[in-house]
Amino acid sequence: MGAEASLTPAALPVIPGEEAEVELTVTNTGTVVDSFTLQVLGEPAAWAAVEPATLSLFPGQSESAKLRLRPPLDPKLAPGPRPYAVRISANEDPQHPCIEEGVVSLAGKALLSADLSPRTGRARGRRAGRFQVALDNRGNAPVLVDLTGFDAQDLVDVTVQPPRIEVGPGAAAFVTARARARTRFWRGPSVLHRFTVAARPAEQAHNPDAQSPDAQSPVGQGPAGQSPHGPSRADAPAPLEASLLQEAAVPAWVGKALALAVLAAVALTALWFTVLKPVVRDAATGAANQALTAAGLTPGGGAGSAAGAGAAGGASPSGSGGAGGSSPAAGSSASASASPAASAHASPPGPVLPAPVAFAVDLKANGSLTAGTHQLYTVTDLVLQNPNGDTGSLTITRGGNTLISTRMENFRDYDLHFVTAITVGAGQSLNISVNCDKPGGTAASCTPAVLVSGLSHTVA
Repeated sequence: MGAEASLTPAALPVIPGEEAEVELTVTNTGTVVDSFTLQVLGEPAAWAAVEPATLSLFPGQSESAKLRLRPPLDPKLAPGPRPYAVRISANEDPQHPCIEEGVVSLAGKALLSADLSPRTGRARGRRAGRFQVALDNRGNAPVLVDLTGFDAQDLVDVTVQPPRIEVGPGAAAFVTARARARTRFWRGPSVLHRFTVAARPAEQAHNPDAQSPDAQSPVGQGPAGQSPHGPSRADAPAPLEASLLQEAAVPAWVGKALALAVLAAVALTALWFTVLKPVVRDAATGAANQALTAAGLTPGGGAGSAAGAGAAGGASPSGSGGAGGSSPAAGSSASASASPAASAHASPPGPVLPAPVAFAVDLKANGSLTAGTHQLYTVTDLVLQNPNGDTGSLTITRGGNTLISTRMENFRDYDLHFVTAITVGAGQSLNISVNCDKPGGTAASCTPAVLVSGLSHTVA
């Protein structure tokens, strides 16, 4: 008992994702009616089926079954030959099956898809909008892809980098597309430009009329776009549509910002002339008058003395006229006598005084700062120091007047800065008095100090 079998064809090419048929002919070489079970062996068994799976044959009878091969389009299923076998087991003699072998050659096929993001980009003026093209190959063979960008209205320049890229099986690749408007406009609403990015297999990009699988040029690993196991095929994905929203070169907020800046400049100018400048002038005048007063001078004294002298000179003729009448000669005499009086009381031009000099003096406990005969101190800063943590009081006086009085235990370093300076006029003293309750640390007495700094003026 037994069987004979044959496969037609014995070697068959097949494209992943498609179906191929092999005819299996079985002949009963036994002497009795027998039933034969058909089973596919090898790797193709996972995606092959025999129809029908069982044949009942009379002795010497032959009958055919269809072996259908449906390999999936899987990146893990590489192109190349796949040997297989069909086992024909007789029901009457299962221990001695008939084995018929064949080969199926898997072709390479790339399943290419593309996506573009964002679908709408923004750019100001003639700047370029940036887009990203994602390419996915879900096939079992690599594919070389050419990418081009164009605008049907010829208003946008589209560049793709790199323009050609290879995508491996089961892999993804990314390229950058830049769209730039050909012209710019300075103001106005935004303008929308539409453009297209097309991705095609490299050889098909040079032969756009190739539509059928047989007419498409192979794309693969070799220089000519072929894999070692035959040509690989790829279909071009649909063109990718995108838009570039071109904005005006000058943003709308620039005009408002310039107007606000001009208004702010005008407001600051008005504030300076109406508020700040008079305040600064008055403060400077007050400081100058205070310095003159401390120096024993009367602000505007020269003019005042001259006016007083003139008034005194005019009083005498008025009295004489009341007693014995007035005459032109008397008036002339009075005027003549008033002029020498005014000239006598007018202040002569003073000598040129040197510029103020900065000074800093460190005064210990019960120390003093005394101004000379032609000297004026303007004190702007005091630094009270109590490094040992003494306990007691510290008093700063000028000419018997208390300026500052504080407890030493309340500070270690105490800075005082004055907008209106403390003046120490000629012959005056700035005195530091210390009333020590308890020295700090191991010192036998309190050791505070005051750093006095400011300007030293020479006065007439």
